Amino acid sequence: MKDGIVQFTMRELQAALRSPLTWSALAAGGFVLGLAGPFGTYEALPLPARLAYWLVIAVTTYLTGFLAVTLLNGLFGRTRRSALRDGAFGILAGLPVATLVWLANQWIFPIGGMGFLTLLGYVAVVTAVSSAVVTGFALRLAVPDGAAATPSGRKAAPERPPLLDRLPVDLRGRLHRLSMQDHYVEVVTDRGAHLVLMRMSDAIAETGGTDGLQIHRSHWVAREAIRDSVRQGDRLMLRLTDGTELPVSRSRQRAVREAGIG
Repeated sequence: MKDGIVQFTMRELQAALRSPLTWSALAAGGFVLGLAGPFGTYEALPLPARLAYWLVIAVTTYLTGFLAVTLLNGLFGRTRRSALRDGAFGILAGLPVATLVWLANQWIFPIGGMGFLTLLGYVAVVTAVSSAVVTGFALRLAVPDGAAATPSGRKAAPERPPLLDRLPVDLRGRLHRLSMQDHYVEVVTDRGAHLVLMRMSDAIAETGGTDGLQIHRSHWVAREAIRDSVRQGDRLMLRLTDGTELPVSRSRQRAVREAGIG
């Protein structure tokens, strides 16, 4: 299980590092801090060195904090993600982040540097607020397509499956299928696929009101994603709208037929 959590953390980090938005935000934050020169860096460093210092600090502290918070999410991945929970994780992440900054400052500013406890207080607040705000915005922006219309013609807020809260914002669409892969569940929506560290039974429980059924111990499908069924000898397969074919276990073939699919 520990290996699974490490794999989960590295997958999440790789996804974040592939995002142009991440690098744009880090560059902008480092540039602004370099110009402003907080915490005595304005007087201590010339502009080029100050910009380099804050850019390096922005990148390294982000990576450290991200790894810490993501690792904690992996360890407690069976509880629903929330801004409050990630804010608490951010406080814990403040310790390794503050340690990194303090060590860097000891090397760059050997005399008159900020005390560790004072620095830890500042950093813990920043990491907690940042984690809570980012998660809060991500959850609010995650509105899948196809919301039901109200009598006035406007779309009502849909009952979003809780499982979508575990996905990157750009993948939070309409659920198509779930498939087990080792310790992970591959969650596939109409916007793409993402691996989530959790049990299959827990993932199915978080599909909410999505109309679907489990066709195999390793597969769950939404009814709207099913195109037709095919026979391969004694095996019953479901063909999905994206061309994927999934097997129906013998123990579940009756349930599939009763659902009017097989």
